[in-house]
Amino acid sequence: MIAEVESNRVGEERQTSSGAHDLFAIPSHGAPINVVNAITDSSVCLVTDIGGNISGVSIKKLRVPPVYVLDDTANAIRNPLILDCDYKVEQGESGLVVKWLQNGQPVYQWIPGSKPFPLSYFRGHVDTKYEASKAPEAKHRAIAITQPLYNMTGNYTCSVASFQSQDKRTSFLQIVVPDNDFQLSYNCCDEENAITVQCSTLKVFPEPTLTLSVDNMLVDTGEEKKRKKQNGLFESILTWKVNRAQLEPPVTFNCALSIPGTNYSVRRETIYYVGASTSSVDALLPTVSLLLGVLINHLLRECQLV
Repeated sequence: MIAEVESNRVGEERQTSSGAHDLFAIPSHGAPINVVNAITDSSVCLVTDIGGNISGVSIKKLRVPPVYVLDDTANAIRNPLILDCDYKVEQGESGLVVKWLQNGQPVYQWIPGSKPFPLSYFRGHVDTKYEASKAPEAKHRAIAITQPLYNMTGNYTCSVASFQSQDKRTSFLQIVVPDNDFQLSYNCCDEENAITVQCSTLKVFPEPTLTLSVDNMLVDTGEEKKRKKQNGLFESILTWKVNRAQLEPPVTFNCALSIPGTNYSVRRETIYYVGASTSSVDALLPTVSLLLGVLINHLLRECQLV
């Protein structure tokens, strides 16, 4: 008898079966499993036998971060991106194979007792010495991605199979390439006495959304131009024009860059004063504030040593 159980949740899918319909199905050996019922909850899906004992392999927890932001700053400490698959193997299971797939394509395989084997373009981007557990049957269950690439975004499936049974789960990973040159500026004034406000990002992934506000009031009349570059990154420029007579200085312009479907968001702010013609320095305020904070902390430590 073959049992198939599916549990679908936001960002995660799971299937437990004897392997008859799976891409990596392994023919069963020995007596078939007689299935009485299937238990499905928010964290684990188990197939039980007549006696009520857990049988086969079962994934307890799939750890895939929903969002991973690449850090391209100089001298940054880059920790590997860890995708972990914590599972349980019951006694009597043999021929264990752990596989990771990205969008249905194999990218990693490990058989206990042998070395991990990265596949496709993941070769050269996986730390095969990384150990997620000291247990021999789970030592290299996780995939440790070094120097992740933006095109490693996708659905990741952990497949754990033996000669007797199989379990798998899927979760989505979004890799974000931040734009370190995200800018907000204004120019005053043209022949129509209008102020032009421009917010721009030139190298970000995935496709961003720009929103502009004036004194915390959202502007919905701006013109936004987007395009995808040959390198796969996105460029977006939001421009808004307003007659200077409609503003009462000082006025705060604020631009937010967000990635739909994630909680990733950054902001830039600049202030228009009477008599000002251009602005670009205020867009660096977050960086300046950070440097001042580091300097103050350093001076405080020096004073404590005296």
